[in-house]
Amino acid sequence: MGEPVAGKFLLEILTKGMYSNPMHVYREYIQNSTDSIDKAVAGGVISSSEAAIHIEIDGAKQRIIIHDNGYGIPAEKTRKILLSIGDSDKNGMDERGFRGIGRLAGLAYAKEVNFVTSTFGEEVKIVMTCDCVKLQRLLQKSNAETSDVMETFKAISSFADPQPEDKDAHYFEVQMIGVPLESGLLEENTVWSYLSETAPVDFNSQQFSQAQKIRDYFSEHRCPIPCYKIIRGSRKLPIYKPYSRTLSTGKQVKTRNKDSVRDVEFVYAEASDGKPLYIGWLALTDFSGIISDEAVQGIRFRKGNILVGNNTTFVKYFPSEGHNANRMFAGEIHALHNELIPNSQRDDFEPNAIYNEMRQALSKWAGEINKKYRRGMSEATSALRRLNQLNAEQKELEEKIDSGAITSDEKREQIAEKLKQIAKKREVEEKTVRNAQVRGTFDVDRKETVEKVLSQTEIAARKVTSLNKKVINADYATKHDLPTSYSRDERKLYQRIITVIDTFFNEEPETAEKLREAIKSELSVKKK
Repeated sequence: MGEPVAGKFLLEILTKGMYSNPMHVYREYIQNSTDSIDKAVAGGVISSSEAAIHIEIDGAKQRIIIHDNGYGIPAEKTRKILLSIGDSDKNGMDERGFRGIGRLAGLAYAKEVNFVTSTFGEEVKIVMTCDCVKLQRLLQKSNAETSDVMETFKAISSFADPQPEDKDAHYFEVQMIGVPLESGLLEENTVWSYLSETAPVDFNSQQFSQAQKIRDYFSEHRCPIPCYKIIRGSRKLPIYKPYSRTLSTGKQVKTRNKDSVRDVEFVYAEASDGKPLYIGWLALTDFSGIISDEAVQGIRFRKGNILVGNNTTFVKYFPSEGHNANRMFAGEIHALHNELIPNSQRDDFEPNAIYNEMRQALSKWAGEINKKYRRGMSEATSALRRLNQLNAEQKELEEKIDSGAITSDEKREQIAEKLKQIAKKREVEEKTVRNAQVRGTFDVDRKETVEKVLSQTEIAARKVTSLNKKVINADYATKHDLPTSYSRDERKLYQRIITVIDTFFNEEPETAEKLREAIKSELSVKKK
C-alpha cells in the first residue's frame, strides 16, 4: 500500500477556497506585516513611530505592492520559511498570523507574486517568485506533472540569486503582478474603504471626538489599542477607521438623517482564570434609526485590532431582533484573551471554553444595551417627537376655531372629538417622556429641548377646557356667508348644504372648505 499524500488540490483550497473574497488578500498580507513590525520594534530595529506599511495600487499596470519596514526574513531562513505551508514559528498568542498560509492569499488573484525581503545587518535581499499561471495549469485535473502540495508549490516557486542591499535596510514586500481587473483589488476607493474597516489602524481624532477618550480607557486597563501606520498610494495618505462625529440614519423615512455621537460607553470583562477577556466601546447617540452607513454599522469584533467577521457577526448576541438591533449600534469589542483565536477564515472565533465565556457575558450585555438604549432611547425620543406634534396639532386646531372652522353641528362634533383624542394621546406621551427624564435617558445637550416641550405641553393641556367651551358656544362660521338679501329659508338651505359637505368630506376638511368658499363666492351676489 502506498503512503498517504496531501494532494495538490489542497493548494486550490488554501488560495481561492480560503480567500473567496479577494479583499482578504490585503488583510492577510497586512497581518503578516504587523507581526514583522512588532518583531522589529521589540528587537530595537525601529521605533513604533517609524513603523509603516505602504500600499501602492497601479491600475494601469495591474500591479499591487505591499511594503513594510518590519524585521524581514534573514537570508539563511528565507527558503525554509517561504516554501513552508501550514508551518509557522508564530505562537498564535502574541502574533496575529500563525497558520503559515496567509502568504498564499495572493496566488489566486495574480499572474505572478514576488516576495522580496531583507533583514537588518545583512547586505543582501532575497526574491522569491511564484508563477500563478503555472499553478493554475498544474491544478487542472488532466495535468499529471505534480501530485502533492509541496511538489506543486515548489514547482511554481523560484529564487533569484541574492542581490545587494544596504545593510541597514529591513523590510518585506509583496508584489502582485497581473492582477485581474474583475477581482476588484485594483479599485482604490473600495480597497481604502475595506482597509479602514478591517486593518489595525487608529481613529482620526479630528473626525471622531471620542477617539482620545477610548484610547485613554483602554490604556487605563492596560489594553492599549495596537495601531499601525498604513499609507496609501503615491500621495502617502494615512488610512483611519471610518468613525466620525455623526452616524447616518437615513434608512427610515420617519427618522432624521444624522445622529450625533454624544458620548461612549465602555465594557470590560475578565475570564474565569483572571485574565482580561475583552474590552470594548459603544457609541451613544439618540438611536433614532438604523445606521445606514455599513462602514460603521453594527458592533464589531477585533483581535489585535484587526476585524474578525463583519458588521453582522455580533447579531447572534442579541436576545431577539438581532439583525435590526445590531444595525442601530456602532462600536467595537476587542478580544483580549490568548485563547480567543480567530478561525482560519477569520469570520469568527475558534469554539472553546473561553469563547463560551465571552459569548455568555456579551449576550447579557447585549440584552442590557438593547433594553436601555435601543428600546428605551428610541421610545423616549419617539414620545418626545409625538408630544411636540400633538401640541402643534392643538395649536393649529385652536387657530381654526378662532378663524371660523365650525360650519355645522357635524363640524363642531368633529373638532370636539379631535381635541379629546389629542388630549388623551398627549397624556400617554407625556408620561413616557417624564419617566425617561427621571431615568436620565436624555443627555445634557437635550435637556433644554425636553423641558421646553414639557412646558408647552402643560400650557396646551390647560387650554383644553377653554377650547371645548369655545367649540360648544361658537356660532356657525357660515352665519355671515350670505348677503342680507337672502331669506331665512334660503339661509337654512345653504346651511344644510354646508352640513352635507362637512359630513361627506369628513376626512378631507380642506376639500370641504374649498367647496364652501366656492359656493359662498357664487352666492355672494343674489341674482334676480
